[in-house]
Amino acid sequence: MRKWLTRCAVAAGLILLVLLLAVHQLNGPGIWNGHPLPPGKVKPQLVNDRLCAILLAPDGSLWAWGGTPQWNFPVSSRPQDVTFSEVPRRIGSDSNWRQVAFCQDLTLALKDDGSLWAWHFNQLYGAPTRIGTETNWSQLCAADGNNLALKNDGSLWTWPSDSSAPAMVGTDRDWRTIAVVGAASLALKSYGTLWGWGRFDGSNYRVPRPIAAGTNWLAISANGSFILALKTDGTLWTSGSNVSRVPSLPFTGLSTNFIQLGPDKDWAEIFAGEDCSFFALKKDGSWWGCGQNLFGQLGLGTNITAVASPQRLPFELNPWAFAPGVQATLCLGKDGKLWTWGKRLGLGQPSAKRLRFEAFVAPAVNRFPTLGFLIKSDIDYAPHLLWELPPEVRRALGTGSKDSTNISTTAHPAGASHE
Repeated sequence: MRKWLTRCAVAAGLILLVLLLAVHQLNGPGIWNGHPLPPGKVKPQLVNDRLCAILLAPDGSLWAWGGTPQWNFPVSSRPQDVTFSEVPRRIGSDSNWRQVAFCQDLTLALKDDGSLWAWHFNQLYGAPTRIGTETNWSQLCAADGNNLALKNDGSLWTWPSDSSAPAMVGTDRDWRTIAVVGAASLALKSYGTLWGWGRFDGSNYRVPRPIAAGTNWLAISANGSFILALKTDGTLWTSGSNVSRVPSLPFTGLSTNFIQLGPDKDWAEIFAGEDCSFFALKKDGSWWGCGQNLFGQLGLGTNITAVASPQRLPFELNPWAFAPGVQATLCLGKDGKLWTWGKRLGLGQPSAKRLRFEAFVAPAVNRFPTLGFLIKSDIDYAPHLLWELPPEVRRALGTGSKDSTNISTTAHPAGASHE
């Protein structure tokens, strides 16, 4: 009898393992989209800075995750008393936010009345402080100690993180789009010229000056010390010190020397990450990634150190919000599901029980790599479903309980370089 029960238990275990493996193979890698949610009152936004992230949900609420468990600064300079989690936690109770910007020591946000607010990093879950009394702010961005904002009248304003008094930059009122990258600032004017000031080419320019020829600049995206730009003719251009790490881009330094990336003229949207990683959307709806990939942040299913030219992603994307970062990439689908790949934010040390289990299954995983999902890794080489918008947000969108229907999208094979 005992021998029979043992055989039954072993058989049941094998069946369960096969089922787990089948489910894993059926569901990965890729992103599965359910029915889209209503648009909400604001366009969702993801901000992905270093090892922390903030989500502006479509109902106007703010959420944050990541934090100190993987904080990558010297102990002497780490913010104190900051505990984020592996999944988003709500910041305050307000639901009237419309835009957010974030860097390692400061969070900025606009409310729907046009007012500007700020939190210091170690007070993120506390009450924000209002900056000034104006109600005509329209755009903002932040880097390490370098904050930039636009007003509705097209004027440009800047201030350091230790100041609460924005100062107007020049007298022009025809600015359209802004970006910051380290100690440098960039802006597009309404007639398509690209301007910059701060540290470029080893110099510190105190006032905005044209940094690239032409009047057909359409969009700019910057992160860390890397700049990505798009022209109206669909061509892709780049500059930045981290670009030198990619073999096919042989220049160094944050400069005004923009280099065209490949001959293609069908790029539609751009998203810059750090360490020379970026994503771009083509007019045919395909998504492409390029640059540093040590942590799998390009989502290509591998941790090859660098990808020298744009590669097509091996899955479809139709994001509501999207944000590459230093080591991780974030994507909020229009069904309210939040996906991540690369280094997971906010993961702590596994429990002793979990470590014992992983040591037990390690020989089987080494022999059969497809069982790797049994080991909890802090790196995702393919998209990982992290979280879904909670019922309180869905109710605000008029949908009630969360959608339970998942529709698997067709995965595209990772294509060859398009250069």
